[in-house]
Amino acid sequence: MKYPLLLTPLQIDNLTLSNRIVMPPMVTFLSEDDGLVTQAHLEHYERSSGPGLVIVEGTAVLPEGRISRRQLGICSDRHIEGLARLARIIHAGGAIAGIQLHHAGATAFVEKKKYQHFLPILFRLWKQQIMVSGLIRIREAFRNAARRAVEAGFDIIEIHGAHGYLFSQFLSPLKNWRLDRYGGSLENRRRFLLEVFRAISLETADRAVATCRLGIADRNRMGFRLSEGLSTASTFEGEGAKLLDVSFGSGIPNFVQQDGSPYSGRLHLAHEAKMVVGIPVIGGGGIRHPDLAEQALQDSMADLIYVGRGILADPAWAQKTIEGKPESIIPCRNCSFCFHFTDSSKCPARRQRRLKK
Repeated sequence: MKYPLLLTPLQIDNLTLSNRIVMPPMVTFLSEDDGLVTQAHLEHYERSSGPGLVIVEGTAVLPEGRISRRQLGICSDRHIEGLARLARIIHAGGAIAGIQLHHAGATAFVEKKKYQHFLPILFRLWKQQIMVSGLIRIREAFRNAARRAVEAGFDIIEIHGAHGYLFSQFLSPLKNWRLDRYGGSLENRRRFLLEVFRAISLETADRAVATCRLGIADRNRMGFRLSEGLSTASTFEGEGAKLLDVSFGSGIPNFVQQDGSPYSGRLHLAHEAKMVVGIPVIGGGGIRHPDLAEQALQDSMADLIYVGRGILADPAWAQKTIEGKPESIIPCRNCSFCFHFTDSSKCPARRQRRLKK
């Protein structure tokens, strides 16, 4: 076998992943205002078969928590039917189906642009003064979203606790100015994230695996420190998490990128977490070729490797790897800003695929 580690199955609780390739959650903005699954969603995930685990893009648990009005939603029971079709397509492709539950917090979409400049300040005031009651609503929204995800047939339910969104904002002392039990010490700053994780774990017990995409460090050294992130990763393991998806908080710290390393800062963060927890760790970033993914596993950088832009550029990335045809993969060109988020038809790799057909 050309990729003996990458193509080795992995057992997570009662789930068996056929290989160590992960399609990570990548927002497609293919919904309409209602947040329902569209035919374009179904086609996108059907094309991307092959990974052992496919995690559906960040899916909004509340309308006011969206990053875009075209973000996929799981805010009401009317979303279940479309999400169930999505889960069935992922299962039909041989993958374990995961879904990421998301709330943007202070970076949430605001319809009237004149308010956007003031939103972070208003959000800080809201957190300080009235968010304790609002937290209950948000926690229940995550719990209900987890219930809907299980009813739709998803196997893994992931909280988005990274990339500067709601839970990253709570974890960072630069953004969390609260004076109550949700601010100040590390124990307080991570309290809400752990409360949500416990609520989801209880809701999904024996029916799905609850996990988190945890941003274990901020770029700014005065923000969420790596030591705090590693402590939080260990806490998740102590809370019963069977899997951890590791990424960054608000930016990637410069110090984690080692000189001469072939691996991204994100993957180095995953390696840091892997050294302190005993549960499987998902890591990735900058993986364009399966040779590098295999090497990362050999170097114990992570237990599963996510391939994001590589799969966007060539949805058959995983399947070609499985078939032992890596030379036929159409590589991501590493555009400075991925066209996936603006106009996917302009992606150079996708245009090359169309020309080859």
